[in-house]
Amino acid sequence: MVLITKKKNTYSSDVVLYEGKMKKYFLLILILYFPLYVIAADESEYIFDPSLFKGGHFDLASLEILSKPGAVPTGDYKLDVYVNQVFIGKYDVQYHAKNNSSEPCFSPGLINDIGFKNGEDIIRNSNKKCFFLSDISSLAREKTELSALKLNISVPQALLNIKPRGYVNPDNYDSGENIGFINYLVNYYHISYSSENTDNFDSGWLSVNGGVNLGALQYRQVSNVAWNKNDGYTWNNIRSYIQRPLVTIMSQFMAGQLVTNGRFFSGMSYNGINLSTADAMLPDSVRGYAPVIRGIASSNAKVVVRQNGQEIYQTSVPPGNFEINDLYPTSYNGDLQVQVIEADGTVKTFVVPFSAVPESMRPGMSRYNFAVGRTRNTQKKSAFADITYQRGLTNSVTANGGVRVAEDYVATVFGGVYTSTFGAFGLNTTFSRAKLPGNTSAEGWMTQASWSKTFEPAGTTVSLATYRYSTSGYRELTEILGARSNSQTGADWLNYTSGQRSRFDITVSQSLGDYGNIFITGATQNYRDGRSRDTQLQLGYSKTFNNGISMNASLARQRTGNYDNVGVMETATAISFSVPFSSNSPRSVSLSASYNYSKSSGEQYQTSASGMMDDAQTLSYNLNATHDKKYAQTTLGGSLQKRLADVNIGMNASTGKGYWQVSGNAQGALAVHSGGLTFGPYLGDTFALVEAKGAEGAKLFTSSQTRIDSNGYALVPSVTPYRYNNISIDPQGMKGNVEVLDSQKRVAPVAGSGVKVKFRTRTGAALLIKAITDSGMAIPMGAQVYDSQSNLVGITGQSGQIYVRVDQPEGVLTARWGDGNAYCALPYKIKENEINQPLINMTVPCNNSLKGM
Repeated sequence: MVLITKKKNTYSSDVVLYEGKMKKYFLLILILYFPLYVIAADESEYIFDPSLFKGGHFDLASLEILSKPGAVPTGDYKLDVYVNQVFIGKYDVQYHAKNNSSEPCFSPGLINDIGFKNGEDIIRNSNKKCFFLSDISSLAREKTELSALKLNISVPQALLNIKPRGYVNPDNYDSGENIGFINYLVNYYHISYSSENTDNFDSGWLSVNGGVNLGALQYRQVSNVAWNKNDGYTWNNIRSYIQRPLVTIMSQFMAGQLVTNGRFFSGMSYNGINLSTADAMLPDSVRGYAPVIRGIASSNAKVVVRQNGQEIYQTSVPPGNFEINDLYPTSYNGDLQVQVIEADGTVKTFVVPFSAVPESMRPGMSRYNFAVGRTRNTQKKSAFADITYQRGLTNSVTANGGVRVAEDYVATVFGGVYTSTFGAFGLNTTFSRAKLPGNTSAEGWMTQASWSKTFEPAGTTVSLATYRYSTSGYRELTEILGARSNSQTGADWLNYTSGQRSRFDITVSQSLGDYGNIFITGATQNYRDGRSRDTQLQLGYSKTFNNGISMNASLARQRTGNYDNVGVMETATAISFSVPFSSNSPRSVSLSASYNYSKSSGEQYQTSASGMMDDAQTLSYNLNATHDKKYAQTTLGGSLQKRLADVNIGMNASTGKGYWQVSGNAQGALAVHSGGLTFGPYLGDTFALVEAKGAEGAKLFTSSQTRIDSNGYALVPSVTPYRYNNISIDPQGMKGNVEVLDSQKRVAPVAGSGVKVKFRTRTGAALLIKAITDSGMAIPMGAQVYDSQSNLVGITGQSGQIYVRVDQPEGVLTARWGDGNAYCALPYKIKENEINQPLINMTVPCNNSLKGM
């Protein structure tokens, strides 16, 4: 029993629990939970009698802190931080003594991430390394839930810089390490024929792409090598270029062998430079298109937004005008139903139209692209320049325009998007003027129109686009360069753009609820050069049943035009089924079957079985059989894919009438960095290099399930740029004399970077020490333990127990408590026969004659 003297009123409460830092084997959690059945208010305090605590010798200063409701012993903690109930990240937070209690002291970085309007001024005008919440605002409040390692901060919205959901402070962007990397994909193919008159064939292919990062500057190259036994080797350099993110202007700069984006003008390869808006730097909540919702609240109200019957957004707003500008682009279609629920229960409802086409932009958002250089991979080279600009003017209107100029060529485009309850309409008109071979010229117009609309509540979505070349004089730049080149050689030039008069596409999709989905697609185009019209129409149906069985069926009709004005008709049907087995097991199996028929190819039947062969899902297989009725040909085949720590390997084989074939492939990556050479899975554009010295065998919680290698490194193949990425490490599988001090790290890399994520580790023997004073009493709970270099290495638990990992077989630890003047020097010595034990138990008395920390 604990003797408690009330300082104010007697009341019911719980003495707060303290949970210290826990590492591997660290089971020393301070739990103090005694229900007291009395009544009154939470704000009262207690006075504890230290002599009645088990272990005793608990100093009064520490008890005064613990007696406060929600109190946290001073020290460092890694906590999940929430601001107004919104998670902003995991942070290291210091708790300092203040007014006979303890309060969190916020680092400048955390102050900025919280978003205080006056935060930067306070940090700039102070030499403090951390700040109490009261230093920033007297209206802000904090509450720590130590058992959940959670810190809740409540701040009036008027004191905050309101940022879009998912916003990442650019100060937290990481440009990554100086690093070089290579991705490789190698494939070998062999086919053997039974006919003596046909030679066997062998070929190989190696794709190599990689680059070098030096600070923010990034070099990239894409190349491949092709080989076959008849022609030998061929080296192809596809592209090489440099790039650099420009965070301050939210743009990306590139120079070298590039490709235009093809958004408004035809895409083409060129040597030159490009400067364009980097949409990836925007938070997800403001990327893509979604309208801004504006309204008026009469009280502290809740606003709920629904689309197609589903709730997609909810927030609380103060009285007065409100604006919601950070809706995620959940769907291109479906009007938004907005409810404003007042404090008295009154509900106001209104509708905001929501339809979009790909070029729709949010009001106030803009996008630009500038490219200049010399064309590449065209018969006739030419200098050129492109510039385009788009801007969202209102919820309903997006405007865009651009120009492309080259030698004796100019094209301009202007247009935009209009959104209403009748759907989203897009219209772009392009004018071109060009000088043709023979000192003639051509000019003309091309108009592109689009429309998209979802009809509720039926759930029917219609999207269509019409491309029409209004005059025969319209030309793309690639056409002009081809025509000029061929005029010099005398070869004929096929003019596809000017030959096509118009094209019309439409897609209609309809959800049938539990009965599946149907879709219809159609396209038609005609020509002005005498060729008859092309037309195609397809009807499809899909359904997934509750047991996981799925089916797909389609019927297609196509007419390909020709110059005899008759054309070629083709009808095709297809139906397929997929049946999963053991879907709840990691070794799942799926069987599928399909039937295909067309007038030209006849009937084909196919069946296959695929699945996983191990619980870790690193080994997959596929077995298949195909029968072609028209050619009386049956083909049997199979494949295996294995995902290893540093490389993925695979092989497949098949046999049919008169032949057999086999092939193998491997893909992976290697990175060169300041710590050496690291192998890993195929890398994406943005990746991470994890360092955890001594943690060989520890697994990363990533989709590739890579492990730390013998040098203490591993590659995370893909991370999302300009977003917070949490990278976690699982210590299982590593040696017992190593401890990972950080279970998780957070990083926000810039695009294209190879960001380094360093996990702190501690190597040495794990000790569980029972520390006692000269009189045989345990030292106080919560005392902080330091090594001889003044590093904090542990915290005292109940009965004076200390968990600590040491790298020397003999030494002195120091435990300090209270105001820091009370201490205990703890000499330890590990016996030879104890070195390899996972946990060494010992009782150590204080010896303050020794010099500790």
